[in-house]
Amino acid sequence: MKYIGYNINYLVYICVMCIVLRESMCCGPGGKSGRRRYDRYKKITPLVYKQHVPNVSENTLTASGHSEGRISRDDKRFRDLIPNYNQDIIFKDDEGTGADRLMTQVR
Repeated sequence: MKYIGYNINYLVYICVMCIVLRESMCCGPGGKSGRRRYDRYKKITPLVYKQHVPNVSENTLTASGHSEGRISRDDKRFRDLIPNYNQDIIFKDDEGTGADRLMTQVR
C-alpha cells in the first residue's frame, strides 16, 4: 500500500510542477502562452541611434499634440512640472540646473 501512495504523491508533485512551469513561462521572454497573436508576425528590430518612436519630430502634431504655449520660470504652470528621472532617457542639461528634466504630467 505504501508503494501506491508513493506513486500518487509523485504524480501529484509532477502535475503541480508542470502547471507552475507552464504559468511561469508566460512571464519571461519567449513564453508562448502569454503572447498576443499579432506579435509573431511583427518583426522586432532594435532602435538605431537617433531613432524615435514614433519616428517623427517631437514638434509635429502627431507626436506631441497641440501646444499650450511656452512655460517660463515666472509662470504659475511652472510649479506643475514634474522631474523625469528615467535612466533610459539622456538629457543634455547644458546649464547644469536639471531644468531639462522637467516635463508636464501625463493626463
